[in-house]
Amino acid sequence: MFGTLARYCNGFPGYGRFAFGGIGMMIVGIILVAAVIYFIWKSSSSKTESPLDLLQKRFVNGEISEEEYKAKKETLRGK
Repeated sequence: MFGTLARYCNGFPGYGRFAFGGIGMMIVGIILVAAVIYFIWKSSSSKTESPLDLLQKRFVNGEISEEEYKAKKETLRGK
């Protein structure tokens, strides 16, 4: 009985083919590396806002008047 079990489990009961080793761990590793790369890329790309975007947010929030907005927008665009 134990001979058949040992052949089936490669000598380690509970750790049969692809149980928690081999391809399964490789797939988990690839997924973890991809997730880390994604979150690093996402956090670095979302922080960049152009000066025009910031100016528009200030105008929408009521921090500056329409005249100030138009004058600063023209200055930023170089007109």
